[in-house]
Amino acid sequence: MLSLVFGAMLFASCSGPKKATVASSHKKTHANKNESAPKRVDIPSKESVVELEVPSETLEEIEVATETKADKVISTARTFIGTPYKYGGMTRSGMDCSGLLINSFTAVKVSLPRSSEAQSKVGTEIKMHDLKPGDLVFFATGNKKNQITHVGLITDVRAKDDVKFIHASSSLGVVETNLFAEYYQKRFRGARRVIE
Repeated sequence: MLSLVFGAMLFASCSGPKKATVASSHKKTHANKNESAPKRVDIPSKESVVELEVPSETLEEIEVATETKADKVISTARTFIGTPYKYGGMTRSGMDCSGLLINSFTAVKVSLPRSSEAQSKVGTEIKMHDLKPGDLVFFATGNKKNQITHVGLITDVRAKDDVKFIHASSSLGVVETNLFAEYYQKRFRGARRVIE
C-alpha cells in the first residue's frame, strides 16, 4: 500500500494538477469496526493540491518513515536517561559517555569507535553555530586542555545559547544538559556530524 501512495504522489507532482484516489490491493471491507476507513490527505503539487484517500494504517507507516536518523538516535539515547555512570560500561546497569553513543547510533546501523577521543575523528567537523540534533560534541574534562575525554549528543537546538545535549556524566549518569552551562563551555573542544 505504501508504494501506491508514493507512486500517486510522484505522478501528481510530475504531471501538474490531478486528483487521485489510492485504492488498496487488499480487499477489505470496513464493516468490521476494528478496521479504520480511509482518510483524506492533501498533498501539494506544483500547481494545486492532490487529494488522496489513504487508510489510517498507511498514514502511520508514512509518519514512521519520515522519522530522521537523528531522531532515532536521540530517542534511543533518551531511553538511557537515569542509567548510572560506569567507566567502560555499555549496558543499562552502567555506561560511560562513548558507550552511550555507541548504543544510540546502533539504532541506525552506524558503528562508532569505543573512545570519545577516537569518536572525535569520525564524520565531518562543524562549527558550534551550525550544531543540529544528532551532532556529536567533544570536551576536554581531564588535566590536559586539548585531550578529548568526554562526548555528548546534541538533542535540541532551541536558541543560540540554549542547546541541549545528552551524555553520561561521571557524577549524574545519563542526563541532558545545556551545552552553554559554564562547565561545558570552558571545556568544549569541537563538534562532528556523523549522520545527515
